[in-house]
Amino acid sequence: MNTVEKKLQELRKYYLENPIDEKFPEIIKTELGIDLKGKYGKFILKHPVLVAPGQLTRERNQIERIKKAGFSGCVLKSVVGEDENGNCSMIDYRKKMTYLKTVYEGFDKKGSFPVIVWNGRADTRNLNDYLKFARDIFNFSDNNFLIITSILCHLPFPEEEIKKEEWIYTTRRFFEIGYRIFEIDFCPGLKNEKRLMERENVLRWYREIPDIIKSVGDEIYVFPKMLNLDYGIDFQMKIVEEITKSKADGIVIGNRIFKEEIKSAWGGKELRERNLEIIKEVKKTFPYISISGTGGIYTGRHIWEYLNAGVENVQILSYILGKVKKEFIKKKGDKFEKVLYELFFSPEDGFLTYQIYKRKSFCQSE
Repeated sequence: MNTVEKKLQELRKYYLENPIDEKFPEIIKTELGIDLKGKYGKFILKHPVLVAPGQLTRERNQIERIKKAGFSGCVLKSVVGEDENGNCSMIDYRKKMTYLKTVYEGFDKKGSFPVIVWNGRADTRNLNDYLKFARDIFNFSDNNFLIITSILCHLPFPEEEIKKEEWIYTTRRFFEIGYRIFEIDFCPGLKNEKRLMERENVLRWYREIPDIIKSVGDEIYVFPKMLNLDYGIDFQMKIVEEITKSKADGIVIGNRIFKEEIKSAWGGKELRERNLEIIKEVKKTFPYISISGTGGIYTGRHIWEYLNAGVENVQILSYILGKVKKEFIKKKGDKFEKVLYELFFSPEDGFLTYQIYKRKSFCQSE
């Protein structure tokens, strides 16, 4: 056992009893020689792991716990926007969840990789109520913890004009609080809207909506989420091409897959493999585009695969939200803390373990 391996064992023991705090990246770089820094566009992250938008990013106490656990940031649960008169063309997407279930794929005999299925959509609050929450938690955002907002406003049918006032008013309200990074939530459930999903119409959204958002003011950064549609990889690449024609600052790859047979969005291994494929293709064609990666991430190795494919950061939700049947290594703290420890320090497939011990053997086996 060499010196670095011994130091990893010591750190693994230390963080079993202590939180992953602000000094964690510096300690890892000094002791192990691994630079954990990630990016979200122009913003530097202390490490590349964020919590994705959803049921775990809609309340103050959740954001507090995510920050305390040591994540580098989070994306708030998507809000459905309005114009200044309270008109909301996408109000159907404020759909309240009536069930949320954990399911496991056939290969996952131990229940280590939960997949979440639910029938809800975006946040159910109106814009004013949501903004009270957004204002309340904004002061949690600092150089060690990035908070990103996610919005959905009017998406036109092919013969319609975009209701710019919804996008502009919603963006302005968040901008006035201090938010600067906006993900556009092209919800997977949109797949059900057949007439809305005409190919050229979808491409128009990606080309025009980022510029509408950025018209609100300087220092606004926009990252549309890629729809995982059954139109083939060539169409996915067309989406990215349209994004590059806009003033968008990057892209989130990618949204979950909407499955008709279960009437729910789907993640897991299938989503991870699909996303990794498109990320690699995107980086070949558009090497300078900023990408946030999400989908089917349960291990440190999965994080490395996304980073190696070309993303700047990863977003995780199902592994935290779902029921994990295996016992976590870390006993202290809540699930946010246990999951982050597992992702970095698991002896089998933790990110740091993989970096030090297993990259060569994994690459040979692949």
